[in-house]
Amino acid sequence: MVVAEKYPHGLDRLMGLAETLHEHGSVTNEVRTMGPVPAPAPVAERLRVPPGGDVLYIERLRRLNGLPLSLDLTYIPVDIGTALLGCDLENTDVFRLLESLTGRRLGHADITLEAVNADAHSAAVLQAPRGAAVLMLERLTHLADGRPVDLEFIRFRGDRITMSGLLHRSL
Repeated sequence: MVVAEKYPHGLDRLMGLAETLHEHGSVTNEVRTMGPVPAPAPVAERLRVPPGGDVLYIERLRRLNGLPLSLDLTYIPVDIGTALLGCDLENTDVFRLLESLTGRRLGHADITLEAVNADAHSAAVLQAPRGAAVLMLERLTHLADGRPVDLEFIRFRGDRITMSGLLHRSL
């Protein structure tokens, strides 16, 4: 059995994938779909946009050193997202673009991490067996003023990534 190298992804700092993995190689982005879509109810609620109102939807395949690593499904409020349409999402992290376009820093993100079975689409894009376990990271990122600006559902190949963080105990 050949075991491929797993790359560390920290859960204790808010960074884009290229920022997180820069010392392990080149992260590339293939933008598969991008454009305005009506916000599904759970997305509208989390991003605090009107139900059915438009959000910018971006689907990206992220590779590390040429190997498929993650499938990112991203939703951004359309008032901010429209400016991303002309940006270089193939070579620039969305976090850097959001800070640049809004003139404000990102503040914090709420994250949930769970193992899920790859659906047919995710498996095909990630070149993984259908039904294979993938790590699904749901991340809602806010500007420093608390406004939610980026809701992502990221499916990572579990055989290529390991998640870790530093937790402090407080009583």
